Amino acid sequence: MPMQTNGLALKSFYADSRIWSGKDGKPLYWIDDLSLAVNGMEILEDSFIPTLRDNDVVQILNGVIYSYEDLGQVSTFADYFKRWQFRCIDGQRQIV
Repeated sequence: MPMQTNGLALKSFYADSRIWSGKDGKPLYWIDDLSLAVNGMEILEDSFIPTLRDNDVVQILNGVIYSYEDLGQVSTFADYFKRWQFRCIDGQRQIV
């Protein structure tokens, strides 16, 4: 079942280096098989995310997060986004 959000939330998630990079700045994860519906139009590239408008209606249809460390699957894109969204401690978003 698709998960719905808005452009601002998805852009913030995508730009949050704390969940994508290690303390040394090296990337930890990558996105594969991404499929979004933005205002009803299907988008298949994560490079489109930074161009979203804040009020765009976004449905996360598919996507997988993989680890560079062991090349294994970490999570679905929707579940990783949900964890980021709900891990708010003292006003700072953190993945635990």
